[in-house]
Amino acid sequence: MPETHQKQISENPESIRQDQPENSQRTQKVSAFRNAREIAANEKRKEELKERERQKKEEEASYQAREEYAKELQEEKIDLIRLKQGLIGEETFQKEEEKKKYTLRQKIANWFYHAKWWLGIAAFCSIVAGYLIFDYVSRKDPDIAILVLTDNIEVNKGSDSLCSWLKPMCEDYNRDGKVIVQAVYVPVSDSTMKAGPNASTSNMQLGAQLETDTCMLVLSDQDADKYYEPGHIFMNMEELYPDCPLAQDYKLNICGSSFEKQLNLTEPLPESTYLAIRIPSETFSSQKEMQKSYDRAKKFLDQLVETLTEEAKSNE
Repeated sequence: MPETHQKQISENPESIRQDQPENSQRTQKVSAFRNAREIAANEKRKEELKERERQKKEEEASYQAREEYAKELQEEKIDLIRLKQGLIGEETFQKEEEKKKYTLRQKIANWFYHAKWWLGIAAFCSIVAGYLIFDYVSRKDPDIAILVLTDNIEVNKGSDSLCSWLKPMCEDYNRDGKVIVQAVYVPVSDSTMKAGPNASTSNMQLGAQLETDTCMLVLSDQDADKYYEPGHIFMNMEELYPDCPLAQDYKLNICGSSFEKQLNLTEPLPESTYLAIRIPSETFSSQKEMQKSYDRAKKFLDQLVETLTEEAKSNE
């Protein structure tokens, strides 16, 4: 060893003795911490293995109980058949039946085991039924519904604004505490009724709406008129409102009126666009239901015609 190094060691022996205990203590602390962590991890692992083993045993026991119970039921059925066939006596059958006793847990487990598919189907049906009942109870039916047959997407977009404008003219006819005016959009034209993948659906929707009493008021035009007979299904407006300058045959001309302005259209409606009210004839709905819906729609239409007549006369 070089003399200088030996000299340094001989001159500082105290510092070496001080460093050694500190290093030793640090090493002991790290080692103790590591050991504690490993012990904790091992304990946790053991607990997990025990829990898995316990669950496995429970599942096996439950499965075994179900199988034994099912086997015993099968044996009972066989014995009952043998009894009916006269192969064994009734006393023998009763003795065998008395010997077989099942715990409540076995009976419940076996019942669920054999009825699981039916339970799943019943649960699904219950969920669907609950949703339908909730939808029916929470749904608010409109007091007045207007069937929009004009094939104009802007009319559909502006229907909310129009219904808000019409709302003060309507009453709570269905007595549900809320006044609702609704537009039912079923576009009718050559493009929707003759071409495209939805042509058959559009035809069915039109037929369904004209066969029920939901929409007695109809907003239509000459393009839609080709797919039904307006002169046979609409009331004569001139006879209903002889003093209204907008009434013409079965039409109530709405072009240029406040009715059209409430739709907020970028372009005016075609001059052939009109509002009509259906004749209350018996269809899928009974004559009584049709008449009741017509009376509501007529009362609402009276208010609307009065407003539009005053407006038209003031503009003359």
